[in-house]
Amino acid sequence: MTIQAVLFDIGNVMITWHPENLFRKVIADPDRRAFFLETVVPMDWHMNHDAGVSFADNRKGIMERFPEFSDEILAFDTRFSEMLGEPIAETMAVIEELEALGIPQYALTNMPTEKAQMVFDHIPAFRHMKDVVISGVEKLVKPDPAIYRLALSRMGLEAPEVFFTDDNALNIEAADKLGFVTHLFDRPETLRPALVAAGVLAA
Repeated sequence: MTIQAVLFDIGNVMITWHPENLFRKVIADPDRRAFFLETVVPMDWHMNHDAGVSFADNRKGIMERFPEFSDEILAFDTRFSEMLGEPIAETMAVIEELEALGIPQYALTNMPTEKAQMVFDHIPAFRHMKDVVISGVEKLVKPDPAIYRLALSRMGLEAPEVFFTDDNALNIEAADKLGFVTHLFDRPETLRPALVAAGVLAA
């Protein structure tokens, strides 16, 4: 099948996102900061936000367990935008090139509903996305196959007609099993060559 659309992950594909961006400013001591990020607010805790749990509800338990980190836990919500870095230039260039060619573009993201629009507003080329499937809205999280099937339904396409890029190997593996044409976004400079290899862009 010929590829009919490109489907992008957002975090660390369109724009960098790292909690350290914020907490280097909030927690000066590196050992205390490492404990906070690895034990108090590890990624499996943050995934609850991606699954649709509100920040207010998700922090209740850990604020009781770690009252000494109450301010820092609250900052994970109130200063979330400071975890963002810059839009990834190579991806922005590819999105503009695809737009100029009239190739439909979509996004599929694990992201809290409460923060989604703020993140999108930081990405100039995001305006070219025809649709975005947000895990926090759908209460489905990659790599659950159900969220990929939902994206396909929304696009009106079959998996082999869609080029999908994501920086998470497990998400790519799940998409592979469903038949997507995939690219692991390991470095920004590899995206365009992958699209060329897939026949989406010209060399």
